[in-house]
Amino acid sequence: MLSIRRSFRAVCFCLRGLPIGAAALLTAVPALAEDVNTGPTQINQPASACRTLSVGGADGWEPISYIRENGQHTGLAIDILRDYAKRHDLRVEVNLDIPWTRAMQMLGNGELDVIAGAYFTAERNQIHFYSKPFAQDDIIVFQRRNAQFQVNDLHDLIGYRGARPQGGSYGDYIDMFAEQRLDMIFSPTGNRIFDVLLNGRVDYVMLGRFDGLTNIYRDSLSDKITAIEPPIDSNDVHFLFSRKSPCMRHVQNLNILIENMSENGTLGRWTESHLFDTSEGAS
Repeated sequence: MLSIRRSFRAVCFCLRGLPIGAAALLTAVPALAEDVNTGPTQINQPASACRTLSVGGADGWEPISYIRENGQHTGLAIDILRDYAKRHDLRVEVNLDIPWTRAMQMLGNGELDVIAGAYFTAERNQIHFYSKPFAQDDIIVFQRRNAQFQVNDLHDLIGYRGARPQGGSYGDYIDMFAEQRLDMIFSPTGNRIFDVLLNGRVDYVMLGRFDGLTNIYRDSLSDKITAIEPPIDSNDVHFLFSRKSPCMRHVQNLNILIENMSENGTLGRWTESHLFDTSEGAS
């Protein structure tokens, strides 16, 4: 438990955004939202069309989104969406038990309004719609303690076999490098992905820092598996909205809320609370 707390203090979740006063939250939701890369996009749905935010996301991605042992769907991303929904008289339906690949398909079909946490890729940006980042996540290589090798960047992984979760992305840079130059398998069982490392099928596992650390402490694997520093990359974490959702018109005001929560320390406090929550549960 102490290790994950030290990791949190050593590697903060960093937020970026333009300083916008809290009074801006009181303005009406405008008819324009903004793509991460492509600028303003016209949104034509009336405000009354969005009454409920249907939310999917990754289970076991602590502290972003996860399901507690009591069945509660929670995480930093869920906290932000629930707070926003309360301010704008919206209902929230959270569905973290939907498998990631299926959730992304549902987002594309408009069956889900938003994914509670995703890295940026150019392909996703063409299909879906990103919010501003609300967190930053280090990508870490995890290895068996009795079979370690030095990793400073992706090139050091060439010649070894690795594993990563099925259906997810680590951003364009890692995804492209891995596809072209690395030998990696995709595990359909994210919460048990370390099984393929322990049984010797792979030499390393690639995961988000706190996702991996939480699995280690939850399954009492700290004497068998270690995180290799430095991280191989760091990715912003965004909300990902369906372009078919009437709720997409709320993105601009959600961005304002994210920026204000970053400036007043709310995101940092909520992040720390979830990290302590998962580390307490693992001890």
